[in-house]
This record gives sequence, structure tokens and C-alpha cells, in this order.
Amino acid sequence: MKHKITLLFIFTIISSLLVSCREVTDEPSIPVVFEPTPATTEMVMAGAAPIVEVIVVGDPASGSEWFLSQGCNACHSTGAEKLVGPGQQGVYARAAARAGYSSPEDYIESSIKYPGEYVVEGYSNLMPASWEETEKQEIADIIAYLKTLE
Repeated sequence: MKHKITLLFIFTIISSLLVSCREVTDEPSIPVVFEPTPATTEMVMAGAAPIVEVIVVGDPASGSEWFLSQGCNACHSTGAEKLVGPGQQGVYARAAARAGYSSPEDYIESSIKYPGEYVVEGYSNLMPASWEETEKQEIADIIAYLKTLE
């Protein structure tokens, strides 16, 4: 009887080993395939980057300080009277009528940075060309100030 129990024990161990060592295979999962839309493909191909537009808001008080600190008032009155250059009263409205510029802001910025680009009839180009590197914020400030001179 001992012999039968030993054989049964050995048979149980071998059966357990055989059952536990068998390989179980699962169905393979479907691979994920990335298929970009045609618009995405075109943008990537063209090297396009997202367009971010930064809008700089001008401060009239800072523009007034800039007007005085840069000496603009030596040649330009804040009224209608002519000094060396034209008076600045109503300059924003006049700037809107200038042909070849996309906006009054564009005209005023060009007049500050590149004063010889458009010279008002009856005046000489005497404005110094020292503001080409003027920051966008300073330009926005001076434009905001000039808008107040109606």
C-alpha cells in the first residue's frame, strides 16, 4: 500500500508539473496604426507652425511721457500749430487717409521708425532716424497717446 501511495504522489506531482508548464497563447491584439488627416499631413510636410498673434495694447500716459522724453515736442506741437513739423492734433484721423498703409497705426509706426518714407507736403525730412529699433510697446503707447489728440 505504501508503494501505491508513493506512486500516486509521484503521479500527482508529475501531472501538476505538466499542467503548470504548458504554454498558453493569447490572441494577438490588433496593432494601432496612426493615419493623420490630409490637412495634418500637408501642414507637417510644409513645416507649418501655429500662428500666434500678439496684440500690444498702448498706454496713452506712457506715450505722453515718451513724446516728451524723446523731444518730439521740440518739433511737433500737440495742437494744430506748425512748428518744425506738423502739429499732432488729429494726426490719427489724418493717418487713416494715407494711401499705401494698412491702418493708421501702420502709418504712424512707419513715420516714427522710417521718417523719410512719407513726408507730408510742405515739410522737409528733418526728423531724426534714431527710432528704428523702438519697441512695439513704445510704438503702441505713442499711438495711443496720439489718438487722444483729436
